[in-house]
Amino acid sequence: MLRMKELRESRKTSQQSMSFVCNVSQTMISKYELGQAEPDIQTLILIAKHFSVTVDYLIGISDDKMPIDTVSMFDDEKEIMYDYKQLDEVNKAKASAFIKGLLAYE
Repeated sequence: MLRMKELRESRKTSQQSMSFVCNVSQTMISKYELGQAEPDIQTLILIAKHFSVTVDYLIGISDDKMPIDTVSMFDDEKEIMYDYKQLDEVNKAKASAFIKGLLAYE
């Protein structure tokens, strides 16, 4: 779980501190970070909550640290998000630049 190590180091948190958060030994935290052991689901949830990220981000399934709250979005906003996700990287960059350009004129 390299992302756990990256998150921990970016917050200047020790393995010992993480061991208290997860209720496991410092050695186990080291094993998680080295890929020698995997935390159970409850421990993954604790780690994700501690760093305010999703479990999917933590285990590398997603690059989004936190999902967008679509519950409070209007249908047209959800449709735009869906359409954006269908674009390739070049067109995503173009769409982002266009939106930023629109916002600069407000």
